[in-house]
Amino acid sequence: MRSSARKMLAAVAILSTALQSVGTAATPGQRRGQRMVPIPHPITSLLRSGRIHRELRLAPETAAQIEKAVDEVDLPLWRLRDLPPEKRNEQADQLVGQLRRRLSEILSVRQTDRLNQIVWQAQGVESLVEPEVAIRLKLTADQVASIAAMLNTGYQRIAELRLDPQIQSESVRLAHIQQVQAETRQNIVATLSGFQQNAFTLLVGRRLNLSQVQSVACKAPEFAAETWINSSPIRLSDLKGKVTVVHFYAFGCGNCVRSLPYYNDWLKRFDADTFRIVGIHRPETERERDVEKVRQKAAEAAMEYPIAIDNESLAWNAWGNHTWPTTYLIDKNGYVRYWWYGELNWQDNGSEKHLRDRIQGLIRESAES
Repeated sequence: MRSSARKMLAAVAILSTALQSVGTAATPGQRRGQRMVPIPHPITSLLRSGRIHRELRLAPETAAQIEKAVDEVDLPLWRLRDLPPEKRNEQADQLVGQLRRRLSEILSVRQTDRLNQIVWQAQGVESLVEPEVAIRLKLTADQVASIAAMLNTGYQRIAELRLDPQIQSESVRLAHIQQVQAETRQNIVATLSGFQQNAFTLLVGRRLNLSQVQSVACKAPEFAAETWINSSPIRLSDLKGKVTVVHFYAFGCGNCVRSLPYYNDWLKRFDADTFRIVGIHRPETERERDVEKVRQKAAEAAMEYPIAIDNESLAWNAWGNHTWPTTYLIDKNGYVRYWWYGELNWQDNGSEKHLRDRIQGLIRESAES
């Protein structure tokens, strides 16, 4: 391997958001060679990190301004996460552009340049399909299309690996995913000239260790429900300092019903001082709109945690949800960190243990003041 290629691989192997995150796999019907705006976008996730604030040497008042700017875009951006590129890219680009314009008013030129470097480092080879990077590296249209096609293939392969019931060991699954990531990076680097490889290494600047930067999707939306079971109305803000599981379900949904025992187990497994569960019942059929029937089925399933009734789909829409069941993990600061679509342990895919391990990790994290 040429020296320039080795340097570039070192530069791009730091963090590759879409190649690692749940929810960013290729969308059904996505055309090969079609650019896809990553969601969650690394710029919003990075700007939530105190590590990045320190790297940019932000004053407290500047950090507060940036927090407000990110608050305005990260939830609307996250709601686009499952749309195909032709429906998501234009809106996503507008939201990211809105944030960048606001940042240009808050940050100095030097801080902006350094933030761009860190974002491109975080994206790795995925940043090559970003228009500004492509222009700076003088990539041809054919190169950009080829890179996008290879990224899309990588997304699809990883999505299949995550759901492959034949892989019983999570360590084996992770090894396969890492192999796909490495192959994707190497194939993409091979499409670049030596000049372009060197230019990219210079473009991403001084390498920053991003291994401790948390992957944050967005600030979780508040519950939009007036009717509750097992509890008076609650707010997510009341649960700050606790890791919270929010799951959408319908009592007539078989996949949902088979997932309910796992939530009950988590409630017993984790300490109430550090962990909570909230269910959101969004009906799929007219029969499921009967609140008393929801209450009866919840009692039969031994669901002792708060359940919001979402007959008007207010919470469903606020979270940009689209399937039953879906499980979201919220950290102690109220940010969406992980989510899972579908039945837990469907075909023994290990998803329950995967999420349980993530819960344990979130509990061990310190809440920021």
